[in-house]
Amino acid sequence: MALSESLWQQAAQLEQAQQLLVQVAENLGSYQGQDWTDEISASRRSVQSAQLSINAGIEAHIEDDQCIHDWLLQSLANAAASSLVDGALVERIGRLLPDAVWIKRHAAPNEDADFVDRHRHALLIGKGSRIQCDSLTLGLMVMAPDVRYPFHHHPPREFYIVLSEGEWYQEGCGWFRPGPGGLVYNPQSILHAVQSGTGPFLALWGLMHT
Repeated sequence: MALSESLWQQAAQLEQAQQLLVQVAENLGSYQGQDWTDEISASRRSVQSAQLSINAGIEAHIEDDQCIHDWLLQSLANAAASSLVDGALVERIGRLLPDAVWIKRHAAPNEDADFVDRHRHALLIGKGSRIQCDSLTLGLMVMAPDVRYPFHHHPPREFYIVLSEGEWYQEGCGWFRPGPGGLVYNPQSILHAVQSGTGPFLALWGLMHT
């Protein structure tokens, strides 16, 4: 009985992941001239399996980080209430959050460590998460007000679906504000950064590994 229930939970989790990827593809459309629908569809096909254990909820992951938890709930509520943000996308994110793996990035030797305890990433799909996907890592980033996530770069291409106010930096473009519902694309290995404003920050990000 317990095994059957676990398998049912696993199937339900994978279905939620599939539906979230559908919403991601719809939001990206043909942004930056790329066929995101085909790329995300490939990622949907590569979603393989989830762990059988289902965690109790968000609090079980970030119970020692009450402020982060509060900022998460506030920013999710703001996104859901915004006419500029895709409500279906926010709903799909919310359904996967209870089983997300929460991580934080540590500061490099040359970086201000102030950001470390004031941000978190919820890994939803792909590397480090409970749902395997070789072509895409999908996560939710939450930050406290007045935090700058350091300048950095990485080989995978990256997109953001913006769910709150915030500022992005991209090499060659400088700082800009896409606004809630906006999109950001970071080409391979380009220098970039992000910072929150006077309110909490929320964005869905994806790293494309192909």
